[in-house]
Amino acid sequence: MHNFKHYICIYYKFKTCKCFLKLNTCPRHHFNGEAQVKDFIHTLLHYGGYNEMADILVNLTSLATEMGRLVSEGYVLTVLAPNDEAMAKLTTDQLSEPGAPEQIMYYHIIPEYQTEESMYNSVRRFGKVKYETLRFPHKVAAKEADGSVKFGSGDRSAYLFDPDIYTDGRISVQGIDGVLFPEEEEETVKKPSGSVKKVVQTRRGKLLEVACRMLGAIGKDSYISKC
Repeated sequence: MHNFKHYICIYYKFKTCKCFLKLNTCPRHHFNGEAQVKDFIHTLLHYGGYNEMADILVNLTSLATEMGRLVSEGYVLTVLAPNDEAMAKLTTDQLSEPGAPEQIMYYHIIPEYQTEESMYNSVRRFGKVKYETLRFPHKVAAKEADGSVKFGSGDRSAYLFDPDIYTDGRISVQGIDGVLFPEEEEETVKKPSGSVKKVVQTRRGKLLEVACRMLGAIGKDSYISKC
């Protein structure tokens, strides 16, 4: 039976380790994930135009904590960060539903390390690319448009707006000009009418619960946490 890190590396093709089925394991990596998460949040605050995103990450302490845990274990993440103008279009109702803020954030986190160059090269080569997200099983679609990378479709699409805000080899932050939603939810999302006023607290460990659900879907066990 494969362990958690082996499954994640194979399923998502993480760049931090090479995995082989016959070895039944991945090399262990230990990084200061908590410090790296704090560093990229600090970078967002000082970059300008991403205060709302940074505030949500600060308030959703469990999300930041679990992101740090994953990075400490050697995994890599790409954050698609909506700018303040995009976040201001979210309504209070969209953020007041139980679990809504973290679900929005999960959909903006890709369990791969991507930069502007790698994403643009992919959409140029393949036309349309679908990235896995931590909001399993939903994916984010990307394609080339107007010489840039465009995520999503229709009214809920977003362009790569501020590329490579933060890139340290394990966490990549790419600024976008819209908030993304899974395609099947687009029709139920109300038109924006207000700004972000309130962040709902989430319970600790939710990020790993998402990973546990992914493992359960294929009958695998986790050796990192109790699922």
